[in-house]
This record gives sequence, C-alpha cells and structure tokens, in this order.
Amino acid sequence: MDRFSEQLLKKESTGRDMFIRGLYIAAAIILLAGAAFLFLYVGIVSLALAGGIIWGVMWLLQGTSIEYEYIVTNDDLDIDKIIGKRKRKRLVTVSLKTVQEIAEYRKDTTIDADVTVMAHDETGTDMWYLCADTDKYGKLAVIFNPDRNTLYNMIGGFSPAVRNRYSDLYKAVKPENKEEEQETEEPEAPEE
Repeated sequence: MDRFSEQLLKKESTGRDMFIRGLYIAAAIILLAGAAFLFLYVGIVSLALAGGIIWGVMWLLQGTSIEYEYIVTNDDLDIDKIIGKRKRKRLVTVSLKTVQEIAEYRKDTTIDADVTVMAHDETGTDMWYLCADTDKYGKLAVIFNPDRNTLYNMIGGFSPAVRNRYSDLYKAVKPENKEEEQETEEPEAPEE
C-alpha cells in the first residue's frame, strides 16, 4: 500500500525575528530620510532610490517568513524549509526504515544524536522527535510538529520491529477516514 501525505507548517515569529524586522524597518527609515534629502538636489533619481528602498525592505521582511513542509512518500520523510514563499531548501530526507525512536518532545527532553534538525513551529506544543541511524549524518534527530495523518503515514513506513513497538501510537493516530475506507471496501469476487 502506498503512503503519501503533505503537511505545511508556518513557523511562529520569535523575539529574534521581530528584532530583525525592526532593524530592517529602522534601516529603511534612515535610507528613506536620506533619499528625501537628496530629493532637494537630484529630484527624480531620489524617487527611484526611495522606490528601490521600499521594494528592498519588503523583500527582506518577506524573507523572515518561514514554513516547513513534511512530505511522507512510502518509506521516506522529506522535510523542506520554505523561506518567504519564494525559496525552498531541502533540510533532510530520512528513510523511515532507519527510524529507531519516536516520541513527544518537551523542552527538558535530552536526545543523544550526532546531528539535530529543527523543523518546528516554535510554539513548544505538539512537538515530536524521531531518531534514525543514517549513513550521511550518523545518529540523526528531527524535532518537528507532525499532524495525525503525517504520524500515521510515517509509522506505517517504519521497519516491522519498530512499527510493532509503536503499535498503540499507530492505532491512536489512525485517521478516521482510513477506518471508513476499510469498512466500505467490498471483497473482490473470485475470478471464474
């Protein structure tokens, strides 16, 4: 059975993000004041400069908007970072067969990993982590915010031993429509 799910998650603004936006706006105000002063001497050139400053600061502000996309395709989990809705960067691809552990993540959780990928919404709620043994990174940890459907499809791609260890979680996150689909399917008639 093929498994596929996509989930788009917007990262919440942090104090650091607000500080950077404030710096961009302050710099734009200073530059616009300089362009207004130039208007007295150069005129049309300063208007073009002001337009460029406004466009530039809008472009920079848009770049502080971050989204994460979790894509489960059969036995792979791809996590992409989308910056300003204009640039996509693949953070990591994890073969779900290599996952050894998955659990809810709390601030006091200690994870023993060589590399940790942070792809969560910064709220501190509904966060999960998974640990996988990879050739490229060694022991990899991913901290993220999967929804029920993403969790269900991920656990379905785990190796049988790991999937059995998390069978209660697998049943708990099973989407309701999956049960309905199985109940409404009629058995195939034998071929004559």
